[in-house]
Amino acid sequence: MLPKPDVESLDGKLSVKQSLKTVPWVCLAFFVAYLSIFLVYQKDEQQDQLVLAQWYQKSGLFELEWENYISWLRISGQVKKADALQQARTAKDTLTVFRAMAFDPSFERENRLRGDQYWNSDQRIKWEQTRQEFSQRSAELPSVRFGLNPQTPRPSTYLTWHFLHDSLWQWLVALLVLAPFAWAVEGTVGAKRMAILWISSGIAAGLSYVAFVPWGYQPLVGATPITSAIIGMFLGLFALRKIPFVYFNPKQKSFADIMLPGAIIAPLWLVLPIYEYYGGSDAPFVWVSQLAALIAGFGLVQLARPADVAGTEQEQSDDTDDNGHKQLRQHLTSAWASMSALSFMDAETEFKRAIELSPGHFIALSGLYQIYKLDPEAERFHSTALDALQANVDNEGEIRQQLSIYRDYIKFLDEEQSLPLDTEIKLLMRFTRLGELKDAEKLAVKINKSGANHALLEKALSALGQAFAQHNNSTKAAHFASLAENVKMRK
Repeated sequence: MLPKPDVESLDGKLSVKQSLKTVPWVCLAFFVAYLSIFLVYQKDEQQDQLVLAQWYQKSGLFELEWENYISWLRISGQVKKADALQQARTAKDTLTVFRAMAFDPSFERENRLRGDQYWNSDQRIKWEQTRQEFSQRSAELPSVRFGLNPQTPRPSTYLTWHFLHDSLWQWLVALLVLAPFAWAVEGTVGAKRMAILWISSGIAAGLSYVAFVPWGYQPLVGATPITSAIIGMFLGLFALRKIPFVYFNPKQKSFADIMLPGAIIAPLWLVLPIYEYYGGSDAPFVWVSQLAALIAGFGLVQLARPADVAGTEQEQSDDTDDNGHKQLRQHLTSAWASMSALSFMDAETEFKRAIELSPGHFIALSGLYQIYKLDPEAERFHSTALDALQANVDNEGEIRQQLSIYRDYIKFLDEEQSLPLDTEIKLLMRFTRLGELKDAEKLAVKINKSGANHALLEKALSALGQAFAQHNNSTKAAHFASLAENVKMRK
């Protein structure tokens, strides 16, 4: 199941242009970049670490530091770490011992302060010279150069740490956990905002990690915290709100939608800390950065919300400098002002001018409907009502207004009169997705009783059945699922 972005058209279909816009291009681009860096720039890092570990031993640094390090760990209360490293050395786990001892800046500082207590003057000089050479060699390792070391963080590494990975598995786990969330989040906030939120979340996660794990020295790398941030954004956008999830229905052998709370897939986040805990990363307490990223994503996405509100208000704010939109707003404002003053002729003129600028504009049609309702026998009343009911509406407020017009208009129709089938199907699907199941059920029963057929009727009845199932009405759910199956058989 994949949650859909919050730009889905109400009749369940997206144009090719809309579909391309909702593809998570930014998420894909970042992960392709991550993979390319791992396969090209980091391809020899494991081997380079082994070579450096061998150099570390041959240079004499290991002999000079080993006993001192184990002693220092025990004195400083890190007994478990000392025991674990001794076991690793016995098992000939060279890299584990090397990474722990050679890169520990606290131990290096200890040696510079009290090295004279362990070594004679010749050994001390040799240690300092060899340590200097080791620092130069290790600085060439990608994770050291661009990873985020909490003890020695550099400003640039807050931007680069998540572009590196310890292993292909780390990259793959991050990608697989991201997959259920990427489409819904990026499709909702848009590509530009997604890129900004991505980088901002990385910085927030890095700052939190440095603040809470200041004693760590293994560089933080990997995209699991960024994936955690995307999950936070998803929860910030949807949380307990019911949204459409697309899934493959094996009975119908096609994709279908089901309305579920967005948070139902939130537990996937647990995969990230569990993976890192069981060996995904050498850095300690990676879950801190993941939790910080989750919270950061939840908060940062709120900044993107105001610019993403659909409908008339967005059109007005986004295109302030566009003369056509300015005129449209002026006509609508004048029309509603005239309505308030009961100057219906002036209001009608302004609404018509608005429609000339924006054919099919729902707000203008709604205004004309209210004016023409004063003469319900006139043809213009019925044609305007149909135009308003057939209009494409973008947000919940407009859909509810369309529902209000529908409830009002059908009172003016005789029993033998009905709306065009295409309009009824669209309204059925919109009312279902809005959760107004009583109105949707009446429409569905009416359409089914007429025996009419439509390309979207099966999908509409199936969606209504699923909606009743979500409201624990198994009887009606089964009924409309059966009707959908009958329509399918008639095709």
